[in-house]
Amino acid sequence: MPSDLWEVREVENEQTCLYLRRPIVSTDWDRLLTYAHRIKDLRAHTGFNLRAEFTSHVSAEAFRSLSNSKHMPLAPLCPNIRSLGWEVFSFIDVEDNEIFPYIRLFLGPSTKRLSFSLDGADFSRISIILSLPRDYPGLTDVDIHPSETDDEAWYDAISDTVCQWNHLESITWSGDFSCRALIHLAGLSTLRRIEIYIPNLSAPDRQKYHSALQGDGFQALASAIIHCKDITSCTSLIEKTSLRQLDSIVIDFYGNCHKAADVGDFFRTLNARCSHTTLTTFEIETYYSFRHSDPVGAIDEDLFRPLLEFRNMTEFHIDFPIAYRLGNRILDDIAASWKHLQSLHIGTRGGWAGQSQISLGGLVPLLSLPKLKELSIVIDASVVEYTLDSPPTGVRNTKISCLDLADSVIQDEHSVAAFLSDVLPNVETIDSWQGSAAQNASVSLAEAKKYKDRWNTVAGLIKTFAKVREQERRCMVKATEGGGSTPSTSISHIP
Repeated sequence: MPSDLWEVREVENEQTCLYLRRPIVSTDWDRLLTYAHRIKDLRAHTGFNLRAEFTSHVSAEAFRSLSNSKHMPLAPLCPNIRSLGWEVFSFIDVEDNEIFPYIRLFLGPSTKRLSFSLDGADFSRISIILSLPRDYPGLTDVDIHPSETDDEAWYDAISDTVCQWNHLESITWSGDFSCRALIHLAGLSTLRRIEIYIPNLSAPDRQKYHSALQGDGFQALASAIIHCKDITSCTSLIEKTSLRQLDSIVIDFYGNCHKAADVGDFFRTLNARCSHTTLTTFEIETYYSFRHSDPVGAIDEDLFRPLLEFRNMTEFHIDFPIAYRLGNRILDDIAASWKHLQSLHIGTRGGWAGQSQISLGGLVPLLSLPKLKELSIVIDASVVEYTLDSPPTGVRNTKISCLDLADSVIQDEHSVAAFLSDVLPNVETIDSWQGSAAQNASVSLAEAKKYKDRWNTVAGLIKTFAKVREQERRCMVKATEGGGSTPSTSISHIP
């Protein structure tokens, strides 16, 4: 638009807003429509913006003028828009700040992706939202942003809205969905991605959900991000599904009470309902207390074993506020089953409550995996089956530079560092004994600090030991090539 048509004013907290300086005339429209057909992706917003110094908001007056004066009132202003972001928040306190109704200026038959906010919703905005599926049934990717101040009465309206879209391929909404909305989504043959909140379904709703599905649900689903209060909600959701294309599942818990037996039920159900060849990413985490809520139960090898069937696993991350009781055998099985593993994180935020049965030597099969680049696990390094003069293991992982060992115990720093310098020569930092991991370990603060200091010492020694080993290797190569004797190891002489 011509520069004399608009001006930018500072409105609040160094944020700026675009206002009209004069009426829009016919020559302005000629120029605008020349460029409007080129626009395929548009983002409009009000409120906080991390790039506020580069981006001005657009006033409601400007949108209103465009809407009321364009040539064809019912036609979209930019007919080729495929993706529209209408994230309207209420952080800026300026008069006449409501631009949500002008969303129809830009929605059209070409639009497939839509994101909008429920922040500051009222009857007017909800009425517009409820009409969107009727007027724009071709939307396939919908992202709805809630707010902390949302009136939960609007959640039913969102469920009703979603139930009217029959061609969804992706849906994001972290507010409550009704049982009817879950049934609708489960029955869509096109739905490939979800990020949704699963409520704790009552027994009648669970029965209604299962009986309403004529076949297995979510048959096309490839990616799932699920928010819920209890893992039993996820188990109820997937026990009537056929996840034959699922590539990634991420679950965030907001509750505090988890039982090891319920975790086992979920693992077994996932094993039964999900393809063993397609799943590559598996993450489970809670963002609330990491104090162990079920001190008797623990995730042991029998509970863990059903997950080993997913042969193409590359990213595995679980963090429950429950103890873990895993040993060397499960690491052998992981190394044999997950040949493509790149990242492994098991229970390091809350620790294992002192129940790890994994020794230093037990890491060797895992570290032999050629693509492994991240490792967070708990070990028992109080006994080392490795001495300073032991020959190399033959396994060297050079991709891992940081370890997270949570409440791993350790006695002899030099022996441990000598071992790790052989198998993990590029490790620079070791995180341990922090926050809940230390609290759940049932040791004194003095002991926790002692273990943490020892691991810090190990991190410092690894680089020194690794350099010595590299020098020894070079000497051995030269000696072999020259026919001389092989030099003896010198690492044991490092103080």
